[in-house]
Amino acid sequence: MTRVTEKQSFYLLLILGAGYFLHLASTIPTMMRVVGDPGPGFLPFWVSAIIMLLMGYLLVVETLIKRESGETVRLARREAVTLTVTLTAIVLYLVMLSLAGFFVSTLAFLFVFRLIVNRFLNDAWPTPRTLLASALFALASTSAIYLVFSVLFGLSMP
Repeated sequence: MTRVTEKQSFYLLLILGAGYFLHLASTIPTMMRVVGDPGPGFLPFWVSAIIMLLMGYLLVVETLIKRESGETVRLARREAVTLTVTLTAIVLYLVMLSLAGFFVSTLAFLFVFRLIVNRFLNDAWPTPRTLLASALFALASTSAIYLVFSVLFGLSMP
């Protein structure tokens, strides 16, 4: 039988709160009809989404990983560095999205992010082959996202 702890209740409360703010941020109307302007709800939306993801991660870790010795689950140094680099890349992408537009910033983000994943998960340094694979992945993914959301659904991209 799973027993709900105070931490898990707190994580659920934070996820619900972030979900509420995510909903509020998505309902903020855009004041200007300027092409490429993401609007005032852009940053609150993504901050709430990131909070929900991180709290969901903590909730899963606290719930599914049981320690017999009663020790707390801690991030190793490598995991902490990986998390920090990943969150920094996401924040830089969000900033770049409003400055450079969707296509350029998404291309750059997916290219760099695939290299980051290769470095931290596979412990592999970039080679010409991985650089080419990252470039093709970034181009194909960005094009697919653009085609689906902009062309097929008719949504404007930031």
